[in-house]
Amino acid sequence: MRLITFFLAGLVTTPATTLAQDYDAPRNATVNAAGATSVRIDARAGLLRVTGRTDLTEVRVRGTARASSRDLLDDIKVEAVRNGNQIEVRALVPESRDSGWNDHAVLDLVIEVPATLALDVDDTSGDLTVESINAKVRIEDSSGNIRVRDVGDVWISDSSGGIDVRGVKGSVDIDDDSSGEIEVYDVTGSVRVGHDGSGSIDVSRVGGDFIVGRDGSGSIDYGDVKGKIDIPRKRNHR
Repeated sequence: MRLITFFLAGLVTTPATTLAQDYDAPRNATVNAAGATSVRIDARAGLLRVTGRTDLTEVRVRGTARASSRDLLDDIKVEAVRNGNQIEVRALVPESRDSGWNDHAVLDLVIEVPATLALDVDDTSGDLTVESINAKVRIEDSSGNIRVRDVGDVWISDSSGGIDVRGVKGSVDIDDDSSGEIEVYDVTGSVRVGHDGSGSIDVSRVGGDFIVGRDGSGSIDYGDVKGKIDIPRKRNHR
């Protein structure tokens, strides 16, 4: 009787993820980008990585759709079209169809673009990486960590998750960040943080100014700033 009890207890405590079946399938697209000036990406749940390449004249999208059921998987799609001078990439991810906590649908994307195209990213959830874009980058993100490397000017609005920016040839403007650490290093121009709700701010090696408008909680540390420094006095640290 004791052995039966232990066996039943094991079934109760086994995580649902080990009992559920995951389904996955590729989702790919390619668009001619000759003469284009910008790329707009509308991503949903899932990881996103955007890389600029100097040898490309097209936008290449390589994705992996993952879902808890075949019906959900079939409804996950990626669209890539050209609209005038802009390339538009859209992730189409359905909402969950029942209240089960293990019901999910995500689309992980790896996107390669010509390095000279300006980039506009709207992302809902999942970690985001942007690298090697020799133009302006705009990022609006709901949740997940943001990592930016080797770009031109960058503008970011983020609800939650850490922000890590390095190697910017222009300026960095973090308009709003509700929560999460902010790290910014090696910027040719200025660094501005409009509003930071919570989390530390660490800035170093800035060729221009360093400005923080409003800061809720968390330390502000900076070093090697060539221009003026204008930050809340209560957390003014070098």
